[in-house]
Amino acid sequence: MTSLLMEFAPAIKRACENFDPSQVAKYSVDLAQAFNKYYAEVKILEENPAKQSRLALVFAVTVVLKEGLRLLGIEAPEEM
Repeated sequence: MTSLLMEFAPAIKRACENFDPSQVAKYSVDLAQAFNKYYAEVKILEENPAKQSRLALVFAVTVVLKEGLRLLGIEAPEEM
């Protein structure tokens, strides 16, 4: 998932260079799907040494998805 997070800037660059906002939309959908799969498989709040890393990953995904939606002119909900 971290490698997918690192693809955010290149997706924005492609969208700008090609005047194609669908690049950001596709990236955001791919990230949301990957996170959904991760969330279904991993217990985020389980007490163990990896808890802080998992929470940091959740935060990073939240930030990137909000920014992707903002770039597309879509307001992100605070919670679902």
